[in-house]
Amino acid sequence: MIPRSALDEAVALLNSGSLKAALKIAKREQKAGSRNPMPWNIAGICLSQQGKLQDAISQFQRALKIAPDFIDARHNLAQTLILAGRANQVPKVLEKHSAKDPKACYFLAQAYMQEGDIQAAETFISRAIELSAKFAPAYNLRALLRGGQGQEKAALRDLETALQIDPNNVEALVNISLPLARQNRHADSRQAVERAVALDPSHIGALLRLGMSQVEAGEFEAAVQRFRSVLDLQPHNAQAFEQLSLVLDHDAVAALEPAIRKALTKARSGTAEIAELNFALSRAADAKGDKQTAAKARAKANATLAKLHPYDPEADSQQTRDILARFPVAPPSSPTETEAPHPIYVLGLPRSGTSLVEAMLARHPKVTAMGERAATGFLLQDLIEKNLPFDSKAITRFVEGDKDFLPACPDGTSAYVDKMPENYRYIGFLRAAYPDAKFIHVKRDPRDVALSMWKSHFSGRALSYTYDLGAMAHRFGLYAQFMTRWTSLYPDAILTVNYEELVSDPTAASQKLAQFCGLDWIDDMVSPEKSDLPTLTMSASQIRKPIHRSSVGTWTSQSDELAPFLDALDDSYWRP
Repeated sequence: MIPRSALDEAVALLNSGSLKAALKIAKREQKAGSRNPMPWNIAGICLSQQGKLQDAISQFQRALKIAPDFIDARHNLAQTLILAGRANQVPKVLEKHSAKDPKACYFLAQAYMQEGDIQAAETFISRAIELSAKFAPAYNLRALLRGGQGQEKAALRDLETALQIDPNNVEALVNISLPLARQNRHADSRQAVERAVALDPSHIGALLRLGMSQVEAGEFEAAVQRFRSVLDLQPHNAQAFEQLSLVLDHDAVAALEPAIRKALTKARSGTAEIAELNFALSRAADAKGDKQTAAKARAKANATLAKLHPYDPEADSQQTRDILARFPVAPPSSPTETEAPHPIYVLGLPRSGTSLVEAMLARHPKVTAMGERAATGFLLQDLIEKNLPFDSKAITRFVEGDKDFLPACPDGTSAYVDKMPENYRYIGFLRAAYPDAKFIHVKRDPRDVALSMWKSHFSGRALSYTYDLGAMAHRFGLYAQFMTRWTSLYPDAILTVNYEELVSDPTAASQKLAQFCGLDWIDDMVSPEKSDLPTLTMSASQIRKPIHRSSVGTWTSQSDELAPFLDALDDSYWRP
């Protein structure tokens, strides 16, 4: 049996952050040959917090070998397996304890979420809440699940509940910031994350989110300071390096290269951190004029993400066929007098200029920008996958659900902009649901789009085709099929705007947009960079610059890098 004083000392050191000292005591007690599992559990916690995840896992496993019912060690083992990317092993550790243990359910939900099994994750996190209605972290995690499916208001309710239970819950304050911003509650969003930083000035997630909030608001100098403060605490933080590479000027980005390379030596192979750091390295190399290094880093970044989130071309093709089969001809419809505000859908390939069009429209006092709403895809997913009819009842359910997801619009708003680019897949459904809707299709040279995608870090599975040049060419072909069909069925409802014309003559383009949307043109629409509205998309830093043509035709200098895309692309849709 460990002397109580030694155990108390190790725990006190651990709680104070003295990991090396706590680990030393734990190792000493292990060598004493005690059959108490605590020294292994304490050693595991120390090693996990030092980033030595595999060693930590071994320590927790040893503790459980000594005492199989030591539930704290099971929780710690599960959490460390998740951090180590071994979430598939967590059910074996915890599932038999999930009937009565809310923490076991919580970690199981985390594990299934990491594995992409959202249904199982929802089952276990809801069970955790049923078992313990005051378990704030469970509401926090369920909010992340719901937010990922476009259920922003439900996510907000869960986060508000978490904060009612624990008003100083830093994780909940950090996580509530983004959905508040997506509901156009920007002041509340900033207040939440600033409070999180005030409560815990060394909380990496809070500092990163505050930095991103500053980027969204165009406060770039403040954002740089925030990301640099993250690196002061964690010198190898991949997210901080990637964000700095996006907002610093050329010389400052180039100066990051040595630190990025050092961080790459510390990152675990095959992780998202490797991709983030390689994207940052590519920008640093580009800033130095080292095109070869930049291309190699981009290839490594995208290859890492392609392995983490593989693209399924056949499934994508089948879904395209299934959707288009529903709309061989335009369903009979007539414009209806519906309550304002009316939707304006700005769509096309990601990186085609949809953010610029939204920003132009949002300069009009009668238009509210809603950003990239995930509502359409979420509401239609089950209907498409199960091939259910989109009849009058389904349309009513869709419209009610869509309006429930819609943030409140300011007084005087006559139209709102939904600029989820990939809504191009759903125009047939949207036209049936909203006969008065306007669709603005932004079309850009696919080679410039491909290069922009290849240089960009899209998170998660939704845009997995952007991580592979051949997959990109395949998806561009499906996009062409969709737009060929929709423009033939709904020619009067769709305005196609060429990006190259948009940036060459923004006055004429904005006048055309206003006329199509039934708005009186105002000259503010030519200067979207002057808007004080936050921008939540990847274009946050670019949209603050005056409209320019510098990105037109950039693919020509990097055609060798794009060769797999160029060889696979069917360019018939883009020919003049």
